[in-house]
Amino acid sequence: MDTILIILLGVTLAALGQVSWKLGMNLMGPVTSFSPSNLISILLQPYIVLGLIMYGLSTVFWLIALSRMELSFVYPFISLTYILVLVLSYLVLKESIGLNKIAGTALIILGLFLISKLG
Repeated sequence: MDTILIILLGVTLAALGQVSWKLGMNLMGPVTSFSPSNLISILLQPYIVLGLIMYGLSTVFWLIALSRMELSFVYPFISLTYILVLVLSYLVLKESIGLNKIAGTALIILGLFLISKLG
C-alpha cells in the first residue's frame, strides 16, 4: 500500500475519532468534576469507545508510515486532521465555519503541497 494512502487513512481515522469523542461528550454533558466514577462513565460511553478504537487504528497506520518515510515528511500531514475535523464538525456537528478558518485551511493545504512536492 502506498505510504501517502497509509498517512491519509491514519489522518482520517484520527479525525473521525475526534468527532466521535465530541458526539460522546455532547451526550455526557459538561464535565464538572474529575472523579473516578466520572472518568469511568466517560470511558464507557459508546462514542468515546469508538473514538478510542479509531485513534488506536490511526496510530497503527501512523507507525507504518513512520517506518517508511522521514518524520519531517510525515509529520506535517497531521495538519490534515484539522481540515477533516473542520469539515466533519460542519457536516456532522453543525458547527460554523468562518472566513478565518477557511483562510487558515487554505494555507495548510498550500503548505502540505509545498512539503509533499518540494520536500
